[in-house]
Amino acid sequence: MKKMLNILLGLMLWGGGAFATDARASVEEAARLYQEGNYARAAELYDEVLDSGVESAILYYNLGNCHYKQNEIARAILNYERALLLDPGDEDVAYNLTMARRATVDKINVLPVLFLVRWYNAVVTALTADQWGYLSVALFLLFLGMVVLFFYATSVGVKKGSFAVGLVALFFTLSSVWFAAKQYHRVTDRDQAIVMTPSVVVRGAPDPSGTELYVVHEGLKVTLVETLGQWYNIRMADGNVGWVPRVDVEKI
Repeated sequence: MKKMLNILLGLMLWGGGAFATDARASVEEAARLYQEGNYARAAELYDEVLDSGVESAILYYNLGNCHYKQNEIARAILNYERALLLDPGDEDVAYNLTMARRATVDKINVLPVLFLVRWYNAVVTALTADQWGYLSVALFLLFLGMVVLFFYATSVGVKKGSFAVGLVALFFTLSSVWFAAKQYHRVTDRDQAIVMTPSVVVRGAPDPSGTELYVVHEGLKVTLVETLGQWYNIRMADGNVGWVPRVDVEKI
């Protein structure tokens, strides 16, 4: 476990009185237990911090590592996915997630996606919602600067240049705001989940007597299409759909 992650987490938790002090102490103790090989107790402490209301990619990453060390692959994948949702650019999380997925049973053929869609998704997830927000503010300030320069410049060339740069800055400001909103909704409207039980029968209807379509196994990532009572209508990466009990999957 990287020391820098724990340092950053400590800084994040700094301040806030006794609550932050307790959370920071728990994280430090969890890191020590992890180094000693007591992964189960370390995971319990990370869970306690998360249950207290503190959420961060670092916490989920460390918790995922604890589960991975205990060969709890589904729980490791769940927490790596949560970490990547909050910090989509973290290469360490992405690498560990890839390694964990290799230990799963189901190997799904992902439906091909248009190049433009792949490019769009890559751009949206390149930064967090906060980072897109900061970028939009900086670009908007640049736009305002170009507006001022346009009105007060005496040179025609400067006016033309400031007008062009201002238009570009405005375009990217609006784009950044759009991407920030998309990232925010990805985090808040979590519509993906991980199968948590060893094997689950996917049925054609939300009923125990529904037609058995196929079987999926723990660690598989699915999209939640619809909820009906105690059932989820899921869609897999290959396009297959069906119903599973809610208790068998957990939202990312």
